[in-house]
Amino acid sequence: MLLSTLSAMQEKAQHLEYNLSAETRIKLDLFSALGDARRQLEIAQDKVMRQDREIKEMKQKIAEVMAVSPAVSYMAPRPPVPQYLTKLLNSERYMLNPRALMYQCLKK
Repeated sequence: MLLSTLSAMQEKAQHLEYNLSAETRIKLDLFSALGDARRQLEIAQDKVMRQDREIKEMKQKIAEVMAVSPAVSYMAPRPPVPQYLTKLLNSERYMLNPRALMYQCLKK
């Protein structure tokens, strides 16, 4: 009876030791993965910081160029004149009367 109890206890101890070592391996794997994730996070943060610095430098350069360059006013593009109006306006038969209250086409 004592030998069977001792044998059962040894089996339980062996089983616990195996489970403990498996748990330890899992923990080591998790800590390794955590370290990898931290390194990747640091790399990503460094990249973001570099890009922020680059953006700041570009904004500063743009501000310097805008301060030095002459003022440029934006002019909206004119819509193209339809071809039939171009022909009419270029014809010599009609001219606009600048003194009229309403513009009318007058024959020459």
